[in-house]
Amino acid sequence: MDDRLKRDITQFVKFCFVGGSGVLVNLAVFNLTLFAWHAASGETPTAAKYLGNALGFVISVLTNYYLNRRWTFRSSGAVARELPKFFTVSVIAYLINLGIFTLCLSVLHLSANPSQLIAIACVLPINFVLNKLWSFRGL
Repeated sequence: MDDRLKRDITQFVKFCFVGGSGVLVNLAVFNLTLFAWHAASGETPTAAKYLGNALGFVISVLTNYYLNRRWTFRSSGAVARELPKFFTVSVIAYLINLGIFTLCLSVLHLSANPSQLIAIACVLPINFVLNKLWSFRGL
């Protein structure tokens, strides 16, 4: 195996670990938001769930950006240039994920967890390649 392929595989594995940590951050922020809202008002309305979802997404994108910048891709590029690209890729990946998730639920009639796993598996390589070639390289 040549050195470039080894580096690409190593980066992909690191990217997967960072993504897994992002899921944990997302869930923690989501649940903390719900907990705080409920503690303050005694209720957890739908608006709180959407707020928690949005906060979880944004904070996990920021932590994923930082970890991928430092550990996965070891970038020294300008944050002002990279972060908007990374966020754009994250939104695109989320929208593709949502489409695949919906297809699995509605057309294939799979349950939620398998649908989510399939969507993640489909989007992961796209997300990795776009970030490797655009967000952290500047193409």
